[in-house]
Amino acid sequence: MDNYSMATIEKIHESLIDGDIEQTVNQIDGYGLCDFWSDYREFLSDTCIGKGTEYMYFAEVTISYFRIKNR
Repeated sequence: MDNYSMATIEKIHESLIDGDIEQTVNQIDGYGLCDFWSDYREFLSDTCIGKGTEYMYFAEVTISYFRIKNR
C-alpha cells in the first residue's frame, strides 16, 4: 500500500494548503474519489469558520483536481 492510499482528509487538506496540488490529487484518488467529496465537505464544515472559507477550500480542491486530471 502506498502513501497515497493511506491518505486522510486532514493530510489531503494540508497538501492543498501547502500548494502541492499533484500530491493532493494523488491523495484524493488514494482516498477514494467517490467518498472524498462528501467527507471533505463534512471535514470543512467541522473545522472551518464561516461558509466563505469552506466554499473557498472546496472550490479550490475541486477545480485543482479536475484541472490536473484533465491534462
